[in-house]
Amino acid sequence: MAVADIKLISIVGLTKYLNNVVDILGKSKVFHPDEVAEFYSDTKNFQHIPNKNNYAEILGELKASLEAAKFPLSYVDVDDFNPTDDVLKVYVNKVSQEIGALIDDVAHARMKVNECKQNILQSEHFIGLDVKIESLLTCKYVKAYFGRLPKSSYNKLSNYENNPFVNFFVCSEEANYLWGVYITPLNKEKDINRIFSGLYFEQCDITGLEDTPENFHQKLIYDLPSYESKLKIAEGRLEKYKADNKESILKYYTKLEELNLFSVIKGKALQHKKQGFCIVGWVPDKDVEGLVKNLNGIESIEVELSNGKEELRHSPPVKLKNNFLTKPFEFYTEMFGTPRYNEIDPTPFVALTYVVLFGIMFADLGHGIVLSIAGFLMWKLKKMAIGKILVPCGITSALFGCVFGSVFGYEHLLDPIYNALFGLEEKPIEVMEPSMTNTIIYSAVGIGITLLIVAMILGVYSSFKQKNIGEAIFGVNGICGIVFYGALVAGIVCQLLLGIPVLTLPYVLLLIILPLLLLYLREPLIKLANGNKNWKPEKWGEFLVDNFFELFEVLLSYVTNTMSFLRVGAFVLVHAGMMQVVFVLAEMCGGPAYWVIVVLGNFFVLGLEALLVAIQVLRLEYYEMFSRFYIGDGRPYEPIRLQNKNS
Repeated sequence: MAVADIKLISIVGLTKYLNNVVDILGKSKVFHPDEVAEFYSDTKNFQHIPNKNNYAEILGELKASLEAAKFPLSYVDVDDFNPTDDVLKVYVNKVSQEIGALIDDVAHARMKVNECKQNILQSEHFIGLDVKIESLLTCKYVKAYFGRLPKSSYNKLSNYENNPFVNFFVCSEEANYLWGVYITPLNKEKDINRIFSGLYFEQCDITGLEDTPENFHQKLIYDLPSYESKLKIAEGRLEKYKADNKESILKYYTKLEELNLFSVIKGKALQHKKQGFCIVGWVPDKDVEGLVKNLNGIESIEVELSNGKEELRHSPPVKLKNNFLTKPFEFYTEMFGTPRYNEIDPTPFVALTYVVLFGIMFADLGHGIVLSIAGFLMWKLKKMAIGKILVPCGITSALFGCVFGSVFGYEHLLDPIYNALFGLEEKPIEVMEPSMTNTIIYSAVGIGITLLIVAMILGVYSSFKQKNIGEAIFGVNGICGIVFYGALVAGIVCQLLLGIPVLTLPYVLLLIILPLLLLYLREPLIKLANGNKNWKPEKWGEFLVDNFFELFEVLLSYVTNTMSFLRVGAFVLVHAGMMQVVFVLAEMCGGPAYWVIVVLGNFFVLGLEALLVAIQVLRLEYYEMFSRFYIGDGRPYEPIRLQNKNS
């Protein structure tokens, strides 16, 4: 439960060597820059270096061209590629112009194809009209409107039989529409258009038909392959250009992204009287030696190092350090918040408790195997972080499924195995039996008590690590809290359930009343233990009243946090109950429908219950356990480096 050791690095040198330093820091891929002003008390003679980013504009121009061409962007190795700014600019202008011209060719060819297809669709509706459409559209005293009219509206034209200009000439028909034309004198145009608008006439834009629709339609069909061929040739030229220039384009693109990113480091630097500069940042301990060696190769550069533990007031960035088994669960840790540099990393605790609780609540051998396979595919095919978490969760679900004897809801399918291994006639744990139900509920509460005490012990350790002695001893989750909660639970269990009379007067006074009194007075005691001279409350009366209600809230939190773990046992029962419903429905239908319902029911229960269990276990982690030992208000280690999206 640790974070990677990190060092603060301060770099001072002559301004003329700043670009060399920035280049080394950026290429190291391990430097996390910070604000220089935060580390120096007197910065009145310092100022930010005028840092116009010369790369953002040309990078934006290149990206716009490449995205328009649907060029797949990725980063390549450019450590040995160092073109000048002028070379970069000339190359980007050249590529942008060449790609732009090819894209224009494709766009023009595609426009001609789409226009031809559109005219084919439009003209075929008017094939029955034996007249040149263009001649109708250019008439001097009348105007023609081409389009379609709903069949229901066509029947209403009889209402206008007294108006000789309300007439619709039908050329073709569809299921619900008639295609054709109506012609109106120019002096009657507004009135006739109003009538046809009320009949829901939809006009289409049909131009360029200098021949009859039938002849024009045939010509378009004949011309379409030629337009499509030109489009294919234009697209081929673009694709060939992309393939031929892929290597060089990606090199220049990566270099521009790198230089644009490195400008962030330069923007953090401060200069002193335009002669010297200073940069500060953070580097993991294992990478410091190589970086310092490279920096020392630059003339006039001075480098100072200090351990992260000595710079806690500056909140050192945190890089989590976990093995391959627990690393996937960093996803949940970071969702809650990054630990402080001097705080414990809860990832291993989450990894262990999450998979165990998930397995208990989703105990089914068949469902667990399916869940593991699904998680593996989610990670491999979609790179989903949750997929890596579901694999071990599915494994523990399968293991606890063997304990409870459940396989896709069949509760006695494993009975022969129990008989062969243990000589039992059937599985030892029958979830739905009343006596076993009580045992499961009590066990769930017992698991909750154990995990809460472990979380509180972690809280004590974390407080000592952060040198918060008062919180470690007198805090709600400190030693006093552990003694009170543990003694109270142990006393109730022994006295009421086991019949052992442990709640004697000395036991109650020393292990329950005394810790409770210390919790009541925890605020001044914590300040006193931490050496705070102002440990006394301003008004004792107000303090005593306020703390009485706060103590009540603390006691309530112990109860509610403990009872929250009832959901662990509840989901064991829910799984068995839901699968029981599935089999009842299947048996009611019988025949081939039996297996259909069983399969669909299993998929439904698997999906729904996996989602609910994942959420409920995460809730237990965050609200019941994390709240006992974890703050999570640190900042993540984010070095300056390029990273592909699929990394």
